[in-house]
Amino acid sequence: MESLWCIPQLSDEIITNNDIFDQTKSVAADIMSRRVTLTQIVENLSGVLTHKEPENREKGMRFFTTLLKDLPNDYLTEIEVKFISKFYIDRLKDNHRVIPPVLEGYLIIIDMKNYSMNSTGEFLTILFREVPCQSQLRADRYNYYMIIKKLIERDVDYMKTLGPDFVYGVISAMDGERDPRNLLFLFHFLPEFLVNIPLGHLVEEMFDIISCYYPIDFHPSPDDPAAVSREDLAAALCPCLSAVPEFAEHCLVLLVEKLDSSLRLAKVDSLRLLAQSCKTFKPESYVPFTKTLWSSIQREITHKTDDELKMVAHEALSALVANLATSADTDQAFENFVKGIIISMQTAIAESKTVAQFVQVAKVLLTTANASRASCIMILKSMIPATIAYYGFKTSPKLQIASLDFLSDLYELGKHWDVLSELENEVKEIPVLCLTAVSKTTKEYQMAGFRTLVKVQNVLDSNLVLPFVEVLTHNIQYSQDSDLLAVSVETVHAIARKYPELIMNLVVIGKCDLENLTQDKTGLQKRLNLLTNLASIDEFTKVILEEMLKVITSNDAEADKVVEALSENMSNTSLYTDEKLIKIESDHGLIDSIINWLLKEIQRPHESLSHGFNLIANTISSLSCEKQLKMLAKHSPDLLEKCKTEEVYYHILQSLYISLHQTIYEAKFEEILSMSLDLALNSEKEVIRTKACILVAHFLNKAESGQKFELLYEILKNYLSSCSRNKQELCPRLIVLYSWITKALIMRGHDMFVFWLQKIVSTLSTPEYCHQGSDAVRLIMTDFSECLNTKHHCRVSLLYKQRMFQTFSTLTEKLTVVEDSKEAFLLSWAYVLNGVPKSVLKNQVIKITPVVIDALTYDNKDLLVVMTDVLSYFVQLQLPLVADSLQTVLPRLVNLTRYANSMDVRIKSLQCLYDIANSYRTSLLLPHKQDILIDLAPSLDDKKRLVRNMAVKARTRWFLIGAPGEVKDN
Repeated sequence: MESLWCIPQLSDEIITNNDIFDQTKSVAADIMSRRVTLTQIVENLSGVLTHKEPENREKGMRFFTTLLKDLPNDYLTEIEVKFISKFYIDRLKDNHRVIPPVLEGYLIIIDMKNYSMNSTGEFLTILFREVPCQSQLRADRYNYYMIIKKLIERDVDYMKTLGPDFVYGVISAMDGERDPRNLLFLFHFLPEFLVNIPLGHLVEEMFDIISCYYPIDFHPSPDDPAAVSREDLAAALCPCLSAVPEFAEHCLVLLVEKLDSSLRLAKVDSLRLLAQSCKTFKPESYVPFTKTLWSSIQREITHKTDDELKMVAHEALSALVANLATSADTDQAFENFVKGIIISMQTAIAESKTVAQFVQVAKVLLTTANASRASCIMILKSMIPATIAYYGFKTSPKLQIASLDFLSDLYELGKHWDVLSELENEVKEIPVLCLTAVSKTTKEYQMAGFRTLVKVQNVLDSNLVLPFVEVLTHNIQYSQDSDLLAVSVETVHAIARKYPELIMNLVVIGKCDLENLTQDKTGLQKRLNLLTNLASIDEFTKVILEEMLKVITSNDAEADKVVEALSENMSNTSLYTDEKLIKIESDHGLIDSIINWLLKEIQRPHESLSHGFNLIANTISSLSCEKQLKMLAKHSPDLLEKCKTEEVYYHILQSLYISLHQTIYEAKFEEILSMSLDLALNSEKEVIRTKACILVAHFLNKAESGQKFELLYEILKNYLSSCSRNKQELCPRLIVLYSWITKALIMRGHDMFVFWLQKIVSTLSTPEYCHQGSDAVRLIMTDFSECLNTKHHCRVSLLYKQRMFQTFSTLTEKLTVVEDSKEAFLLSWAYVLNGVPKSVLKNQVIKITPVVIDALTYDNKDLLVVMTDVLSYFVQLQLPLVADSLQTVLPRLVNLTRYANSMDVRIKSLQCLYDIANSYRTSLLLPHKQDILIDLAPSLDDKKRLVRNMAVKARTRWFLIGAPGEVKDN
């Protein structure tokens, strides 16, 4: 039987039967199988395409366009494409109802392999003449713009030949567009158009069409499911206004005018436009406007409260300086501009009465210096001497300290731009000023002086080293302030890198008396800390470590202090890289020395030996697989035997195995895993149980998938299935072990974690073990620096906490929680919610919101801090579920504003009340207004300043509800 599309009745069928549009794929299949030709289809469509009713002609075009869409874009020949293209061009003159499928169809034709650009000129001429773009529906206007975009992408050189008529047609098409989605498309497309298509004499007309939208003043409808935000439009419009140098004068006049506007958004957008324009416009474009621009930038950059406005002002200043700097060698505009900034900022610095004022001015100068090499030289040459002088005549300690910090920042910028060699006379005065500061006995001066010296140590003269060393070593020996001690050690380290011989003689051999290291007990731990810090420098490593290891191996009474200093400093990766530790182990046998010392001292309390265990684990972590295996072969057989008789030796064994690479596996793993499981449940010492659980977790996390993992997992299951649950003390220990197993498996992304998590979740419904269950959840969600991390070569899935959230939410859905275990259950939720990004919570709002609201009645600081924070986030999202619960939520939050046990809870509850007043409709809040104002009054007299500040903010916002001019009912 002949196909319907092979006979003339096809036109009648299209007119009467809408279902035929579902058969275009069959038509396309018949065309490609040569059962019918495209010419035959067109002939049989003649009846509907020439029908006197526009509605039917529209159906015919829609059918044909749908058919084209179903054909491969390389199927039609050049002649066929040309014929169809001509046919569609003629249809542009048809009734307005026919235009939508014509536009859609031409988009398909352009994408065809054999489309010829020679048809484009005629098409666009008729399109611009016959089809007024703004008279079409939104989707059709989008297709109109898309045709222009695709034609440019297909052959931009041909499009350039169309001349001003094409540009004018595009301008006319855009003129009057108001739909935000179409505008967003245009704003993304226009920079490409403007860069590639010459505008000729239509520059001003094109700019006027674009700039009429500036600044964007638009707010999406709350009911729009695919709303375009004002920020999206503003960000896309900005590059359009500065896309080509020809726009420079028009753009700069516009943004200067808007910078003087009282509208905040106009200022923000104009500053962003200024920064964007500097990527395109030439320096000479800005010359007539530099004074005006600096005046406007300075005004906004000194705004007292608007941080966003200040930030974009800094960005604009940086971009403008960088742009003008490109002409520094050809004209005076750049130099004059920077000089103007320096003069006005020097005046502002001299008049600064507070640190906030000083810092604000300093930031402007740093932004200017950071913008270009030339501006950096100018700023540093002027401001280093000026700041040193400022330090001399300003008696306020805080301002003097601020000036030291400013000098260090200036030096860092000079280092960044590699201009210090051109400023030798200026920068060499900074260490002299640092010495003046550290010569004072107050901590604040010394901290600032040392911090600055650390940054400028490369310009420190050798004749200043001794006076600095005197102050530094005095601090290290006698100061009890941990911050001052840390910065003093850091400063000695910095000086040692420049003058190793001086520090070796003055400090290591002299002040620290390395050759009689432990004779002087005064400040021994501090000296050891300094020496181990210096040992990270190659010139000091051999001398210091050899003396330290002598102390360790000679059974010296102070050996534990040496080990502590080594452990703390060698765990600092900024001092000791993996390569450095490998070299130390290779040259000095550090691990052997520490293990031998531990074996002799093993009966001492664990706390006094813990640094030795950490030092072994940290050092082994840095070794290669081959060296790790050698270390295990050397020590583990003896340790295993000792562990069988005395569990105290397990500490050393665990430190050997905890940091192994994932690829390492040996037969002893199975024996050690069984031993660890036994100790995890049966040892009477909590520290042994914890370490055993951690090693079990490491084995499960790092074992390679397949036979090795399955073997270890089978040992685990068999052991636990044989355990007796009758012992009362065993259940809490099992829960702890389950938490480590769960953590190990979920971090590696293994699905079996769900089985173990289910066991933990089930405890949350039992009053007897619910608290252990919540602690187990906390453990799973907590990051540990000493285990289960990349430093110990563990597998760490990036989204494991999100997966934990999803699984925990599912497992608790059918959990029946009695009142006695409710607090622990909610606390578990708090631990989970606190561990995931808040954006993840939006998918479970319906389940989480009741949990959050219920938690507000419990007297538990950890629980309340998290839940009030989550509630604030939901409020900011303006969730209806929270709005419907205000009758319950508001009294509970008010009660928490007087929570005596935690300032954080009081602040967060006040913040939440502020967010509620700032987010929901006035009509919803007004009934509660008077009660809230009365209830918040006591918080205004809270004993903590931060609480009082938040109370003022919250109460003021509630006071403004319903005030004239407030618009919040949209």
